[in-house]
Amino acid sequence: MQYAMTPRISTLAIVGKFAIALIAVVIMQGILSFKFRVFGYFDLPLIFSVYYVFTLGNPIASILIGSSLGLMQDSLSGAVLGANGLSKTLIGFCAASAVHKFAVDQPITRIFALFLFSIGDGILVTILGLMVGPAAAGAGFGTAPSRWLISAAFNTLLGLVLFGYRDRVTDATT
Repeated sequence: MQYAMTPRISTLAIVGKFAIALIAVVIMQGILSFKFRVFGYFDLPLIFSVYYVFTLGNPIASILIGSSLGLMQDSLSGAVLGANGLSKTLIGFCAASAVHKFAVDQPITRIFALFLFSIGDGILVTILGLMVGPAAAGAGFGTAPSRWLISAAFNTLLGLVLFGYRDRVTDATT
């Protein structure tokens, strides 16, 4: 009796692909925001973190995803080291908690989540920057609320497009 060989995907291969995707998102964000000023308003690591936290729904995985994305973003952006790491970690944990309370596969829920998480990320990063010193806060606190709103609007729009595309691709393959 012969058994059919079925390909098995190893855990190491899945983790490797995921790590490559994490690094690619952060590098893409760094390059695009350096070359094009408008991409400074987008936060691809935040969108990536929220989407995969919504997909996984695991608080431990969300902490790992958020902290690794945030720390890589800090290392490339010149922000206070650890500000984005802590911010993305807290937002990832809150998003994982929201998975169990809300229907996060609905577009209206994703709109509110992306908008609120983007504003929360901006507030946390600004507060942490101000705690280190006024020079580390960047342009200053006076223009921060308008920057948070613009960034939240851009992140929400881009996130909905990316969520829709990813959902369409995964539904086509399953």
